[in-house]
Amino acid sequence: MTRLRPEPRHLSLAFALCAITAHAQQGGAAGAGGGTIRPRIGLSQTWTDNLRLSDRDKDAALITTVSPGISIVRNTGAVRGSLDYSLNGITYLKTSYGSQVQNALSASLQAEVVPQTFFVDAQANIGQQNASVFGLQAAPTLGSQGAVAALDNPNRRETGSLTVSPLLRGQLGGLASADLRGNFSITEVRGSALGDSRGKGGSLLVRQLNAGVLGWYLQANTQQVRSKGALSNRSSSATAGLNYRPNQDWSFSANVGQERNDYLSRSGSDEDGFTGGVTAAWTPTLRTRVNGNWQRHGYGDSHGLNFEHRMRSSVWRLSDSRTVTLGNTGASGGVRTYYDLFFLLYAAREPDPVKRDTLVRAELLALGLSPDAQASVGFLSDGPSELRSQMFSFTLQGMRANITASVSRAVTSRLGDNLNQGDLANNARIEQRSYSLSASYQLTPVTGLSLTAARQESVGESSSRRTQLSSLMANWNSRLGSRINVQLGARHSRFEGVTPYSENAVYATLTQQF
Repeated sequence: MTRLRPEPRHLSLAFALCAITAHAQQGGAAGAGGGTIRPRIGLSQTWTDNLRLSDRDKDAALITTVSPGISIVRNTGAVRGSLDYSLNGITYLKTSYGSQVQNALSASLQAEVVPQTFFVDAQANIGQQNASVFGLQAAPTLGSQGAVAALDNPNRRETGSLTVSPLLRGQLGGLASADLRGNFSITEVRGSALGDSRGKGGSLLVRQLNAGVLGWYLQANTQQVRSKGALSNRSSSATAGLNYRPNQDWSFSANVGQERNDYLSRSGSDEDGFTGGVTAAWTPTLRTRVNGNWQRHGYGDSHGLNFEHRMRSSVWRLSDSRTVTLGNTGASGGVRTYYDLFFLLYAAREPDPVKRDTLVRAELLALGLSPDAQASVGFLSDGPSELRSQMFSFTLQGMRANITASVSRAVTSRLGDNLNQGDLANNARIEQRSYSLSASYQLTPVTGLSLTAARQESVGESSSRRTQLSSLMANWNSRLGSRINVQLGARHSRFEGVTPYSENAVYATLTQQF
């Protein structure tokens, strides 16, 4: 079923988040370091030799993109957060392809409504995602403020999500602390019902106050996710656990309990079972972190392993996880973009996450790297699935040069006999592999070059269900004055799949900040 509407309905909620953050910023602007509001407008011109992504019917075209946007940062006070939004209006010349509008949003909000008692966390995101992992795929045009998918790709969908998590914190007779948290989420896909979902749930965590080396805790969780296709999945659990912290470097935890879920049942009936697990973390220095966990479940055990090490001019990260995903799939559990890697790299320079967000975006702009580049590929789906995600990535930073590389593998498996929709309806197992390497060089304090090579591969159960997208992108960027940035770039892409094609493009972008 296809549903057409001008915009995702959750977009109004995302803009409400924007308004709240902006209002909070204005209220604290008089104080030192209260925050900033930075409007901008970008103009991009692209020439491509294959707008319709087909070797049989190549259609060269000129693409004009106008991108008004705003960046809001608030790093002090009771309301803190950041927001970056762009509205991309795209028009085409020398072709009959119609104009379109794309939204790009990344927002995070933390509010302390009642001091030390009631808190609200919220996140909102809008971006582009493939409907099918085996459908047509295309490399985006990388601009200084993000990625724009301007080519004629019927497999692309604009996908947005909004998550709101209120937290009530208190004490129980001076013996224990209690955290009661709610979780409410909305995911909507523009032009399609596949991938739309609503989620609600909550958790209660009771922990021993003033715990020493050994402490106890009790935890209860519940979650329900319902898709627009009337498919619903729910789970709940209750566990008791012990925490053991012999010193500052080491911490251990173990838990046992009961859980109930309907992941393996087509009829939706619940299945009860035993659950138990262990967690360990080792932090020998502020720059090194190793943690792992394992949990038993009736539908399949889950685990997570993360290694992170920051040196003075580099960051290294390795992750391996197995989790259950309800709905749209992607490669979670590891670094996904340039933004993620540089956010880790600058942790020592700027511990405050909101201030670090501003620092990282400014650095990526100076290097000519898109914050959204190297995003792992996902696909639209309904129903429960098991995701095994592995990733290795590193960033090396020199006086003028930077090198960033990542290798990832994600295996998505259909879980139980639920009625999955999308690619998992016809494939019980889908493997995705991604490789990327980027190098940048600062020619002058205001001018730089960058080169990015990437490959994405997807394989289904049948050998005929296979796609591969290879791309090579080069960018030159410069800053004209304190508020104007210019970028020139070129791209070569080759896709192998049901409809193979090759595409070449050159583009220029001018961004004015106010």
